Amino acid sequence: MRSFFKDIRILIGVVLIVGVVGGVMLIQSTYAKGSTNHSHTNSPNYSKNEHGQTYGSAEEGTSVEMLPELIHAGSVNGIKGYLLKKDYLGEPGDVPLYDVNGRTIIGSFHISAKNINYPKNKNGQTFGSSADATSPETEPELISATGVDGTAGYVLKKDLDGELPKTPEEAIAIQNSRSPDGRDIPLYDVDGETVIGVFHIGGK
Repeated sequence: MRSFFKDIRILIGVVLIVGVVGGVMLIQSTYAKGSTNHSHTNSPNYSKNEHGQTYGSAEEGTSVEMLPELIHAGSVNGIKGYLLKKDYLGEPGDVPLYDVNGRTIIGSFHISAKNINYPKNKNGQTFGSSADATSPETEPELISATGVDGTAGYVLKKDLDGELPKTPEEAIAIQNSRSPDGRDIPLYDVDGETVIGVFHIGGK
């Protein structure tokens, strides 16, 4: 009889352990599913055309990777027109404007230099990193830089670019007049007025 009760106690213990472990596994499984379900909440829910291409507005994409394959860029005779993503991100110039199917050209669209939304300081000057610009023309007026002593600040784009030649002869003359050791330009605070250090260009 004592043996019978001992066997019952062991059986109950096994059932309790299995129940606890099973419950933990169930909780882990539920947590994993919950995590997976929430991983794509920030992705725009673009529609797809008959060829499986996503289409929509560039404003919905928070980064280049999240832009649709066909980007809305106006209408022609009441028909919505779209640009291919590669054209939208490409060099300035005229590119085809497609119907929503991404195959039929309904017109053309002029890509101008990208207008990066750089913030502006109190004097109305744009400031930020040149790495965000798609071309030299779209760089901000104040470009983030680190001075010779490690101070973080900004340099004026016009100081960084220096004198721009108008002819090949001027370019050669400017090149010959430059010091092999490079040159120093002011490092500014974000206001574009307060000099906080020195930035060195060129040289060794």
